[in-house]
Amino acid sequence: MKQSLLFAALVVGLGACQKSDNNEDATPAAMEAAFSQDFTLSYRQQALLPTVAQPELTVELADLQYSICPKNARCFTANFVFPLLAITDAQGRTQQLKMPVNNTTGLQTGAFIDTASVRANGRRYLVQYTSWQAKETDRNYAEKQDLSVKLRITKPAGN
Repeated sequence: MKQSLLFAALVVGLGACQKSDNNEDATPAAMEAAFSQDFTLSYRQQALLPTVAQPELTVELADLQYSICPKNARCFTANFVFPLLAITDAQGRTQQLKMPVNNTTGLQTGAFIDTASVRANGRRYLVQYTSWQAKETDRNYAEKQDLSVKLRITKPAGN
């Protein structure tokens, strides 16, 4: 009798652990972004600058290193989001840029600025990481697809 009940409980428990069909690994649609203006990227999303038809740069939020402390919890580390960007130039050469460069800027919520430069297409571009956010409904249990980062890319004059 005990074995039957244990087996029935096991079957019910395993049946409840099915993965949903909402395709959490879906890649967000690519977006068009302008130079010198803020844009927001979600995990694995691409921004094509300045136009989709003729992108000079393609920026992808390739990966995220993050830690979100749930409300009313005591955590040893502060909230942070460190994006890894894949930046591709017009010739198809890709380079990776991990931000924030100083590894402390992303340790807060709200606005901040962390700047790095990359060389692509024979010129320098400034990449600014200005903020991150988590979907409010998922803030306590945020996963990569619940996070987004705000960036700005500028082309310095004379380059």
